[in-house]
Amino acid sequence: MKDFRKRSYYEKLEIAPDASPLEIRRAYKRAFELYQDQSIASYSFFSEEERREILAGIEEAYFALSDSEARAAYDRSLIAAGLMTEESRYRDRAKEPVPIYDFQKKGAGISPPGRRTEELRDLASRNPAIREILARDVLTGEDLQRLRTALAVPLEEIAEKTNIRIDILRDIEAGNIERLPPPVYLKGFLKSYARCLAVDENAIAEGYRRGMEKNG
Repeated sequence: MKDFRKRSYYEKLEIAPDASPLEIRRAYKRAFELYQDQSIASYSFFSEEERREILAGIEEAYFALSDSEARAAYDRSLIAAGLMTEESRYRDRAKEPVPIYDFQKKGAGISPPGRRTEELRDLASRNPAIREILARDVLTGEDLQRLRTALAVPLEEIAEKTNIRIDILRDIEAGNIERLPPPVYLKGFLKSYARCLAVDENAIAEGYRRGMEKNG
């Protein structure tokens, strides 16, 4: 995984270059909560000095990207360095017409949260293949993909519910260790992934961690 200090502002906040101002604020809040003084999770992976350095980097990234002029200048520097394309830059689409068909279609066919959770738990309890995967101490990305497929949960649904970028979810399932986010982020993402499947989030997060250590 890339050294945090060498990550771009977008990578530090775990967002895409075309992220909206709202997505930037949400990402900053999520990142800050992970590394603040009261966060127990950060102490499990980083020293006090490392945690403060990461927080400083997150603050720097947020202040740069939340200012439209500073962000535009930063984007131009990334484009000049070949680290970003002009097409991937953020463009304010607030004034563009909303496609009514997609707006009405969004969420169609998805059960209400409570009922959806019960349906998934019931399916998991009745499916031997799912029970076998959940019983493993070590899990791989392929195991997670098989589990999700058996539960018939689209990856797009998980991305929508968790606000985790779909390319990160694909890397998790593909086991692309070198492209995965820092451990403290990854652990949170795995737990969110597991909640969408209505399975034991700690078992998924710890099983995947052991799988990374075994194959790393």
